[in-house]
Amino acid sequence: MKSQCLRDIKMFSFPHRTVDIWDGLSKEIVAAGIVHNFKERMDENRYEDRSL
Repeated sequence: MKSQCLRDIKMFSFPHRTVDIWDGLSKEIVAAGIVHNFKERMDENRYEDRSL
């Protein structure tokens, strides 16, 4: 859950910037049990829309 920012220091912090990105991921990606699987699923999701 993202809290309201009253100062720029918190607004540009790593956790605050990544909440929207993490919430936008599919449940398949988030549920990966191993980091390697997580990375593979992220790559598949990221590059699936590109066509040559």
